[in-house]
Amino acid sequence: MAEKIYTEAELYDLLWEKADEIEKIPGARDINSDPDLPDYQVFIDCFGEFRKSDKLKLLVMVFQELNKKNTCFCIDSCNCDPAECKKNVVDCKAELDEIDVLTYFGLFDTIIV
Repeated sequence: MAEKIYTEAELYDLLWEKADEIEKIPGARDINSDPDLPDYQVFIDCFGEFRKSDKLKLLVMVFQELNKKNTCFCIDSCNCDPAECKKNVVDCKAELDEIDVLTYFGLFDTIIV
């Protein structure tokens, strides 16, 4: 059975959707463990190394910033030791009141010195 051929735009959309779902730039494990995505190598063949790809500059910038905010959120709102915590920040955010989460992220740029 022939593998599906994806356009660059389709791969970009799939990658953005996955990044949005996991709130970070997807790595090989994130992509290869998702049965709805083509193999990680398909993305690499199209875009090259994600963080160095001109085609993925916006995606990388957006999700690096979100990862930074999520890291700070985790440190500020979790009772766990960040170095030992194995929780996914997406799950942690889901456990809290949505207003608190939205307020934190809305004020993030004014909180960070």
